[in-house]
Amino acid sequence: MLLSNRLRCLSKLSIAGTLTFWCIIPQKIWYKVGPQGKTSQSREWMDDCLRKNPSYASEIITDQSGERFIRKNFAFRPDIIETYLALSLPIHRADFLRYLILFAEGGIWFDPNVSCEDTPINNWIPRGFKDVVSLVVGLEFDAGYDEDIVRQFATWTIVAAPRSPHILRVIDDIVDAVREATQGGDVSGDTFGDVVNFTGPGGFTRGIFKSLGLAIEGTFVKEKMFNVVRPVLVEDVMIMPGYSFAASINTYDNPNVVGPPLVRHHNVGS
Repeated sequence: MLLSNRLRCLSKLSIAGTLTFWCIIPQKIWYKVGPQGKTSQSREWMDDCLRKNPSYASEIITDQSGERFIRKNFAFRPDIIETYLALSLPIHRADFLRYLILFAEGGIWFDPNVSCEDTPINNWIPRGFKDVVSLVVGLEFDAGYDEDIVRQFATWTIVAAPRSPHILRVIDDIVDAVREATQGGDVSGDTFGDVVNFTGPGGFTRGIFKSLGLAIEGTFVKEKMFNVVRPVLVEDVMIMPGYSFAASINTYDNPNVVGPPLVRHHNVGS
């Protein structure tokens, strides 16, 4: 499996129709801020992440620079640009933008209310897997919850190589949903229902699982993805346990199975 994953990394076909040769996750951290810009607290968290990861660059995206980014990088996909402009809620646009940035350029996505813990980003992927992992996601609600609780991936932290087909699946699902909705008339914020299940963690998780199911011809059973206590590799996707990105909302009966938290998501406005 590792060899096949590596070959896949070396021969991804981008949506522009050109072969790329990336399975390298760029050392760049992306942030998106609203009209008010950075708060003093978010600035402190951002600066601390960069101090702990000195080889990483960072870029802060605004509403204006985000739209310019999309127009520049997705000129060959006018349906993507039209979808972004059709989204009336800022949260929908912000969610969609994060996937577009990660697809186009890759890197690390942090919401502004995320702080880094002590493990350097370069050590997040276990040794021996760095050459085959092109996407890292972390479970949000897992340990301490019933099996029938829907597992989903946190979107406040996503690690991706450029041109991930799994990220593209998430993007195309949003494009398809907006196209279908606009055929029926004007699109409002209520058209797509709950944000979480449309552009947020629910929609993101659904797209990733769908893409993985296609990649391994339906042999992946996502329902078995619960009570995870160590990183799990599925194709080229590394699924991190709840304690990695969401330690404060996961509880473990056996503390000996818990590894170090990698980030902390603070329950404040971003």
